[in-house]
Amino acid sequence: MTKMNIVDLGEGLSLGLVKTKKFKSNLISIYFQRILDRQEVTRISLLTNLLQVATKKYPSMKDISQKLDSLYGLSMNLGVSKHGEKLITSLKLLSISDKYLDQPIFEDVIDFASQILLNPLVVDGQINPSMLDLEKKSLEEEIASKINDKRTYASLKCIEYMCQDELYSIDHVGYIEDLESISGLDVYDTYRDLVASSRIFILVEGDFDEDKVRDLCIDKFQFERRNVQSLPREDFSKIPGPTRYFEEDMATSQGKLVIGLRTGVDYTNYDRYYSLMVANSIFGGGPHSKLFNNVREKESICYYASSTLEKTKGLMLISSGIDAENYDRALELIRKELDDTSKGMISQLELDNAKKSIINSLKTIGDSIVSDMDFFYNQYISGSQLSVEDVIGYVEKVDIDMIIESMKDIKEDTVFFLK
Repeated sequence: MTKMNIVDLGEGLSLGLVKTKKFKSNLISIYFQRILDRQEVTRISLLTNLLQVATKKYPSMKDISQKLDSLYGLSMNLGVSKHGEKLITSLKLLSISDKYLDQPIFEDVIDFASQILLNPLVVDGQINPSMLDLEKKSLEEEIASKINDKRTYASLKCIEYMCQDELYSIDHVGYIEDLESISGLDVYDTYRDLVASSRIFILVEGDFDEDKVRDLCIDKFQFERRNVQSLPREDFSKIPGPTRYFEEDMATSQGKLVIGLRTGVDYTNYDRYYSLMVANSIFGGGPHSKLFNNVREKESICYYASSTLEKTKGLMLISSGIDAENYDRALELIRKELDDTSKGMISQLELDNAKKSIINSLKTIGDSIVSDMDFFYNQYISGSQLSVEDVIGYVEKVDIDMIIESMKDIKEDTVFFLK
């Protein structure tokens, strides 16, 4: 069982070391963690675009590409994501392990990461101003393209309405209407605040000398620290009032129905949360589920029907594709299957198939260093130290009574229909 060794470097800065010989690669990720803020998400997205195209040492995309090639095709990814009500800005660098090379490169990889994050190309108090307009256009196109995936768009709109007074409704990628007013000076101010006040977690996984890598990281990542943010826990216990209904008209051949529910489940209560995970799998987690077999297949009322959990906020989202004339019937059938699940009207076969599906998925986590690191980071930011084997143990012991208990507080909040 692989373990993560966490070293507190002070001032909201931590280092995680995962030593393993399973992979032929090393992966280093640096995560900047802060509370979602509507006023800065667009700036931070724009900043991530600018940081990866130039540094003082590598002042052009050509220079950066040549450096990546010189490090045996080093893979770099810099972007933003959302974890509950936290904005995560991350740099990830995937390299070949030194043991498979004639000359070691891992020290150079860590140095390159520090160049990207600590030595951006700054001209007249602006980060790479010659590229600002181009990267604005690129981000605008990225934001605008989300509407092309109608299924994802409908889910985002449901969350926006359901959590309209909560930070979780903020789109972490940003907003087109904010782009025009952002100056190069604004981006540099955002950069300085990001590296100074974010909580930072450096995570390294692979086959390496732990003492050497720890010393390297301490030496290379000398972030100026001030006013480090605290990261409070999300409110997962909000009790909704009567169901709210929203619609949006769009020229689409297939309607998208999304139902948002509050589960009231605290993910730190492992028995209850992993019981809910099994319940969700039974209800709408795949081709073995009630939604798939009873609503999509038997009733032929949906083109697709599935459900997902949002762990940190205690949400469940049910998503389906339907013809507009089947709206009422689809709602009726979906609600019936949810009610049956919450009451424990579950066969042994349904329970076994759901557990098998989750466990098989968990067992694949260790097949790649990227998914393995994602698991470790998820545990870290959730304040947990569970291993994959621990999670499998919680899933295996779930029974129908535990499922009933896990679903006792679930309540419908919002229904969104993209016509």
